[in-house]
Amino acid sequence: MTKEVIFVFLTMVSFLSDAKISIKMANDSEKEVEIKNTIHALVGEYDIEHWIYTKDILVNESARVPHSHPILTMNTADAYLKSDMKVLSTFLHEQFHWHVVLNGKGTIDEFQGAIKKEFPKVEYQRPLGSGTEGGTLSHLLVCYLEYRAMSSLIGESSARELLQGNPYYTWIYKTILDKENHPKLDRLIEELNLTIFTKDKAAANS
Repeated sequence: MTKEVIFVFLTMVSFLSDAKISIKMANDSEKEVEIKNTIHALVGEYDIEHWIYTKDILVNESARVPHSHPILTMNTADAYLKSDMKVLSTFLHEQFHWHVVLNGKGTIDEFQGAIKKEFPKVEYQRPLGSGTEGGTLSHLLVCYLEYRAMSSLIGESSARELLQGNPYYTWIYKTILDKENHPKLDRLIEELNLTIFTKDKAAANS
């Protein structure tokens, strides 16, 4: 293979990777550039294109926390600058919020009501939950999808260690990491139209 062909091939790979998402920066700061480059690298390295529900991404160092709407926004907190896996996990977490909005079954009340039947008592105060009962109920499935996705990418033990270290949503992560809760979480994922694996792959990652 000639050098010219190699160059063209690498350029095409880079273009295809970048074409999957559009990342804008709020301030064009060094930290924002670093997070932007990290996201592009992760999208190129890991098979996550099927979990990208919104392609428009903003990196904003002034954002208090990452969030999904109205545009998926990542910030530049030290935790993300120090850990590519933290970036990947949070990026997928926010993508799964979009999955819920775009593909989740029923109205928001019906959606959260179905989860509440399985988890009637939730700890919603921060940092245990998301601050509200409804938000905490929804986060049970978003965080479970995050865990399942990361387990498939980096292994279950590494995913578990990563999520257990989060200083937020501590009750939520404790609940979704408890294997006794997995059968009902799996049922909810299927019932509410949020499946992210084929059945064969889901079984392999159980």
